[in-house]
Amino acid sequence: MTTRTTEAMILQTRDYGESDRLVSFLARTGGRLQGIAKGARRSKKRFVHAFEPGSLVEVTYRARKSLAWIEGCKLIEPHLGLRTDVERWGYAALVSEILLEMVPEAEPQDELFELVRQTFGRLTGDKDPVNVVVLFLLRFLDLAGYLPSLEACGVCGKPLSRARRWNWDLHRGTLSCPQHSPFPSEALALDLGTLMLIGRSRTVPLDRLWRLRVAQGRKMSVLRALTGWVQGYIRKDLKSLHLLDQVRSTQDP
Repeated sequence: MTTRTTEAMILQTRDYGESDRLVSFLARTGGRLQGIAKGARRSKKRFVHAFEPGSLVEVTYRARKSLAWIEGCKLIEPHLGLRTDVERWGYAALVSEILLEMVPEAEPQDELFELVRQTFGRLTGDKDPVNVVVLFLLRFLDLAGYLPSLEACGVCGKPLSRARRWNWDLHRGTLSCPQHSPFPSEALALDLGTLMLIGRSRTVPLDRLWRLRVAQGRKMSVLRALTGWVQGYIRKDLKSLHLLDQVRSTQDP
């Protein structure tokens, strides 16, 4: 078995047996993996504070057909801001849950790893975590091949510049101008500016992605539509959305 040392983002940790831990992580060189850390709950040196979800670590593991064998883990960046703000923690949990559900195991994707690394960093300090998650979802779905072309009406071919209002049916993957949207209630209404931003989110260099800002009145509707599509694709609810709903309910006057 080959031993590897690589950067990784911790996605989920669960206790296993009396002293072990099951750790799901996204490795730069190994992709999404699940490993077992023997004795991690009793460790005073090898694994101390290293398996908190949302942390950037350097992990040493042996790849196996089933669970990877985690030999060591060193904390690089704990992203402490996620642990002092329950809303930011909820959005970080949403990102992790989507990755666990949608990213195939053991398929290295350097661009995806960098997107996730930067997403957690931005969730820690950006003034607008909702904007961060929307941008993450747009870029992630594009990388995964799920974001359709949004450059013209799917019925008549009218280009974006010819209309100010559009309807995007995420489940059918079609964009329609106002004249060809028979069921607008089933689609996400978007203005031209938001559609142009979605286009830029696919092509802009990753370190400049976070400069994009979704209009204040559009962010939540886009987030709900994208997470709704994800839930339809994985055929189950995203548990972290329930946490976020509870957090928002306590913040509402």
